[in-house]
Amino acid sequence: MPFSATSVVRATFITLGLLALVTGYFGLSDYWGNRSPITPLDLFYWDLQLFVIDSGALGDPEKLPAMLEFARFAAPGVTVYTLVEGARLLLASELLRIRARESRDHVVVCGSGAVAIALVEKLRRSNERIVMISQTPTTPLGDNRVLHVSGDARSPSTLRAAGVPRASVLYACEADSSANTAIALAAHSLPRSGPRHPLSAYAHISDPDLCAALRARRLSLAGRPPLRLDFFNLDELAARVLLERHPIVNDRPIVVLGLDAFGRSLLTEIARRRRLQPARPRRLPVTVIDTDARQAVASLCRRFEFITEACAVTTHDVAPDDLPLTDLLPGETPQRVFVCYADQDVALKVALTSLRLWGCGPGSLVVRVDQAATFSSAFDDVRLLESLSGALRIFAINEEAGDPRLITEDIVETLARAIHDNYLIVNATRNTTESVNTSMVPWELLPPRLKAANRAQAEDIGRKLASIGCALAPRVEPDLAFAFKDHEIESLSQMEHERWLKDLIKNGWTWGPLKDPIAMHHPDLDSWDRISPEAKEKDRDTVRSLPGILSSAGFQIVRIS
Repeated sequence: MPFSATSVVRATFITLGLLALVTGYFGLSDYWGNRSPITPLDLFYWDLQLFVIDSGALGDPEKLPAMLEFARFAAPGVTVYTLVEGARLLLASELLRIRARESRDHVVVCGSGAVAIALVEKLRRSNERIVMISQTPTTPLGDNRVLHVSGDARSPSTLRAAGVPRASVLYACEADSSANTAIALAAHSLPRSGPRHPLSAYAHISDPDLCAALRARRLSLAGRPPLRLDFFNLDELAARVLLERHPIVNDRPIVVLGLDAFGRSLLTEIARRRRLQPARPRRLPVTVIDTDARQAVASLCRRFEFITEACAVTTHDVAPDDLPLTDLLPGETPQRVFVCYADQDVALKVALTSLRLWGCGPGSLVVRVDQAATFSSAFDDVRLLESLSGALRIFAINEEAGDPRLITEDIVETLARAIHDNYLIVNATRNTTESVNTSMVPWELLPPRLKAANRAQAEDIGRKLASIGCALAPRVEPDLAFAFKDHEIESLSQMEHERWLKDLIKNGWTWGPLKDPIAMHHPDLDSWDRISPEAKEKDRDTVRSLPGILSSAGFQIVRIS
């Protein structure tokens, strides 16, 4: 390992200091001889005085031994270097504190665990200016480009020391979800003194249900808060990443072992994507194996009805210790086997001891772990079990889902996607194709203008519900039935039209007898009383579809008053 110039200089002066101490002692001993009452303790005391530039014990400096001559210059030199180096370190530390406090348009990451470090690594690749807050005294990355503030991120003084009033984004990634919520709210309390745009704060919530509840409350806030606040769950994000990287491409069975948070998120995402496929000759066969798989799947299907619509789920209540899978796997070879146990040691053990899984094909066996670093050397560098490496894929939650591009897709983006997915499903039942309607494309291919329109509609959901005494909640009690009353549909339809009208006018649209996206004309660009009955019915359909859209995204409407 190469040494830096600073390390070499420091080592040189440490060596010089030791030499000065030794030569000084023996030089003084030679200089004073056996004179009484000089003791070794006196010699050592005078030796130390050389370092504080006190030569009172030398007597006549013209007749000094060679070792003492060397020591009386080397010792002060070491002292001067120590003073200069100490001042430099203090000044550098103070400069770093000033840089952190005065940073602008930077990113603040709170936490020192695996989630925070994975996030910082990805931010560094995009050349973001980063300030990291943690309880540890030094930055875990050892990178001078990442400024570090030590302290409790829930404290406003610590947040100010990290320049949060002038930051653009804050990520709260501590292990404790309640601490992350407190950090985000503390950041919300600080007055902005930098950019005019509000601070975007994202809090990591490890429990998916709690995350959904907090996201529902955030969307129910009236108006736009000065802080753009959202909550994210790594298991949900990781499920999306995994299926984008290893998509379900045919009708062969899927096997899910372990139904912890990641397994539940994965099963839900598989069904959601399957439902959007235009031609599905049959439901996708999915086998779920876990200690309490039957009850867990039943609960999940109550919350997300589309799972049973898109998938034919078979459950086996088997603990991981009771495997192998001799009689549990489907008769047809699975196209993908996902090992999703939260304990990564259990997950890896199941993957390596369930021999029937090895022959499912290249890349078919995907094992969930927290961090890939634990296993990368075994499967990549050392080539442990090389013959199996083609089938086995390690999927690390923290590295894959700890991506700012995923985290910043807040609840508004989630609901905007759900609105567009519903639009695709409704129009597919009417046999509408892309050749007739250019909006009949996946969300990723949708033009920015239409994405923005869906986001605006999603962001207005909380305001509409509040106007009729309702609120958004996570879909934990689907039996709590909800239906809009006729007068509520009419009121909300008018609100939706007025929102849509303002949005189009703001973007430069004007009234015209025919819809023309190029000339930006629209025949419904008028007040509610003056638009056609067909246009009014379209707004009513938008309102009527709202409960279904929210349920597909994991939310439900609750009547408060």
